[in-house]
Amino acid sequence: MDAANVPVSPAAEASANPHSSTRSLARGRPGLLLAALMTGPMCISLGLVACMASLPQIAQDFGSRGTFIAQMMISVVAFGLMLGAAVSGWILARMGTRGTYIASAVLFAVAGASGMFLGNPNLLLASRFLTGFAAVVLSTACFWVIGTEYDEQRRARAFGLATASSNATSIVTVTIGAALAQLGGWRLSFVQYPVFGALIVLLGLLALRQAKPGSESGAKPRTPFFWRLLPFYLLAALLFLILFMASTQFVFLLQADGVTSPTVRSVFLSTYTVFGALTGLAYGPIHRRLSMTGTFALGLASMAVALALLGWSRNPAGAAAGSVLIGVFIGIIATYINQFVAHETDAASRGHALGLLMMFCYLGGFLNPLVLTPLTREIGLRNVFLTAALVMAVIAAGAAARLRRVRLPQST
Repeated sequence: MDAANVPVSPAAEASANPHSSTRSLARGRPGLLLAALMTGPMCISLGLVACMASLPQIAQDFGSRGTFIAQMMISVVAFGLMLGAAVSGWILARMGTRGTYIASAVLFAVAGASGMFLGNPNLLLASRFLTGFAAVVLSTACFWVIGTEYDEQRRARAFGLATASSNATSIVTVTIGAALAQLGGWRLSFVQYPVFGALIVLLGLLALRQAKPGSESGAKPRTPFFWRLLPFYLLAALLFLILFMASTQFVFLLQADGVTSPTVRSVFLSTYTVFGALTGLAYGPIHRRLSMTGTFALGLASMAVALALLGWSRNPAGAAAGSVLIGVFIGIIATYINQFVAHETDAASRGHALGLLMMFCYLGGFLNPLVLTPLTREIGLRNVFLTAALVMAVIAAGAAARLRRVRLPQST
């Protein structure tokens, strides 16, 4: 559905002029605030990918259950993202923008650094949970400020830039993580967390003003959003369950194809993050040309083809092409879901709505190994990719059919 043709809801009307009753949340220069607002999704990327290229090495260190523990190193972060998202709106309402931002950054740095020295797998996974929890609370604060600080056009650009920044962070951190693992073992890759966390704290102190959702304007949620958005939340959970195959299963598929070096694997992982960043930057023009639903269908179709290529191909060319198309999917979907929810909610409920969106997204991520590991044992890893490709193709066909129904009356 074209954004220009979406019926204007009370939620959209309430958010059309976010500055009508509030002053800017920038403490200093607006550009510095924008940089600070990019760090939430960047933390989520860092939390998920810093050790991704080293998962096979982590698996070797933990014995017979090593593969499952290694995959849970990613999915437990998603579990922290899920539970943190569920309460992030509540935390933001009580601690305010600046308090939430800085406290989350400190927790992110400390919990992330724990991976350098914790040997007990249960404690290690607990630290990974806290890393995800802190990242998503920080991200919710950033997204709420984006939704409140900017008008509709600037908001879309800011969400696109956030997607691009998140993917760019993935490129850098997965590459650095692989190089550090090659240099000193997989634990050395966790040094990225305290370094980045310190930079985020500094940005929060310099750039962000303290404010609490609704406290200055007295705004109250005008329309309930949960039941209205629940079908979309459930769809987002399914999309992220499949999206996390790029984080948790793809690296093992590469190893099965003979790509054994963490550094070489990081090249394939970086490919989809590069194209995710580029697609995020291009989201605005794509959206204007194809409409909201058309853009969504393009992202879904890209992932369907990507998964089919990875399932069928056993050579680097197929893996590289699949990586590019995964990037297109990530760049579109990660931007689309946030823009959709921000558009459908008012300023007072937006923080809770975005937090719940991330909860459902990372519920899908957490469920990924719990659902796909048993399925892999039954039908094999390549057939799991082909099955997921079929699911994505069905959803893409549904989005395309909806787009045709919307456009048909315009041509008659």
